[in-house]
Amino acid sequence: MKSNFLYVVLFLGFTLSLSAQNPVTSSVDSTKIKIGSAFDLTIKTQTSEGDKVVFPDVKNIGPFEVIESSAIDTVLENRKMELIKKYTLTQFDSGKYTVPRLSILVNGKNYQTNLFDVEVTNVKVDTLKQKMYDIKSNMGSTTDTSSLIYYIIVLILCIVVGFAVYWFIKKQQSKNLTEDDLFKTPLERVSKKLQLLDGKRLIMNGDIKSYYSEITDITREYIEEVFEIPAKESTTSDLIKLLLQAVKTKKIKLSKEIIHDLKRVLETADLVKFAKSEPSYNEIENDRKKTETISISIDKALPKFAEEQSERVRLRERRYRKRKQMRTWIPIGVSALLLLITGGVYLFNSVKDGLEIDFFQSNKRLLKGEWVSSEYGFPGIVIETPEVLNRLELPNTTKKNKEENTAQFVYANAKTNLSITVHTTATQTDENTNAEDLMNQKLKMTEQILNAKDFKSDSEKFTLEGINGVRSSGTFEAVNPLSGKNELMQFEMYLFIQKNGIQEVAIMYNQGDEYGAKIAQRIVESIQLSVQTNE
Repeated sequence: MKSNFLYVVLFLGFTLSLSAQNPVTSSVDSTKIKIGSAFDLTIKTQTSEGDKVVFPDVKNIGPFEVIESSAIDTVLENRKMELIKKYTLTQFDSGKYTVPRLSILVNGKNYQTNLFDVEVTNVKVDTLKQKMYDIKSNMGSTTDTSSLIYYIIVLILCIVVGFAVYWFIKKQQSKNLTEDDLFKTPLERVSKKLQLLDGKRLIMNGDIKSYYSEITDITREYIEEVFEIPAKESTTSDLIKLLLQAVKTKKIKLSKEIIHDLKRVLETADLVKFAKSEPSYNEIENDRKKTETISISIDKALPKFAEEQSERVRLRERRYRKRKQMRTWIPIGVSALLLLITGGVYLFNSVKDGLEIDFFQSNKRLLKGEWVSSEYGFPGIVIETPEVLNRLELPNTTKKNKEENTAQFVYANAKTNLSITVHTTATQTDENTNAEDLMNQKLKMTEQILNAKDFKSDSEKFTLEGINGVRSSGTFEAVNPLSGKNELMQFEMYLFIQKNGIQEVAIMYNQGDEYGAKIAQRIVESIQLSVQTNE
């Protein structure tokens, strides 16, 4: 089926519309200019008030560059309307060029401007006074990154936002922490409180009773937290008994020396608080070191498995992990979401602007991409297309076709449902060769092979570069072999007959495809025919 479709589109062709009463006139203010000079192409339309007229919006007209496109000037007289559009054109290479026909749409109907031959002459250079230099080699160009820099800045901002969210959450968490939650572990809490106690300089101020009172409170609170015994309310002897019992029950390997040192520090504190004992400075310093050693030894001996730890310690660690997860994953999630949105916007804009991704191919990308101008077949047809057409050898080519030197070239895009075809035949024609009859045969063959429904077409004669031709355009509904779907298709077929050859060009695209229609218009405007002589 796909081969049949490609065979059919070989018979499709363009025309340039000319009607009996053409409302479009065109003129140029000069047919000879110097290199780099400019001339004006003026197009006028005679229409009624309320008619819709569309002028082409192009950057190049054939071989000429459009350096200025003026606003449309409107003249109203007796309910008649004259629209005037001017294009200022230039060319930077000498030679003889032709301003091609342009398509002007009046109420949806296509009218064509005239062809104009313009000669571009060289500027004389005084080589006696002006030094001449060798032409420099081409400098490598760089990709346009004007928009890419903004995306890089946004990516950096996404990461910065993540860090900002992290510090905000951490700051909010710090405001609502309990005394337990201020420290990661019980040992960290003991070490910090002992450092704060040293900073009070109670010993230097002679307040030994307060010093021992605080150091024992720190130790008792630590023991109560990790062993789950009432250490703060117990006497020294009761605390030691409860500690020994807890060590035995939980099978904690705590040395007797540590328990003895703990008992010694607590008893010294009791003597200071209740018997007004005054230990020496060396004894006080020794008790301070023992307190820290006792805390570290207990921490090392304690079980590290959650189910064996005290409930208070488990809750502390659970809250710590939860806070850590919040200030880690929420910032990462925020940054990831922003990065995803940025990437989505970048991908969308890239596809919209014509990024060449096969999955996202579109006729808009083809229209805005770099076009190729080439000559096909014999007699040759020079056209400009989005992609190079490939020569096609059909399996059912007849001996007669081979003798007549038939050449066929096609571009078919299954992603965008666009096909472009060129078909040339070098053969002798005579006065009896009727272009309209030949076009009708091709239309009927197209309708039959595609099994098309609602096949509608409109044909008209015209002349291009002195060669007679027929243009046919229309719509139909059929299963598109390229996509396998039942689709409404639109086609434009052009057929040219000269004495020693037949030239055909065709375009097919989805009905209502704005960019497919623009591609067809641009191809039509680029057509140049080679005239085959008897030689």
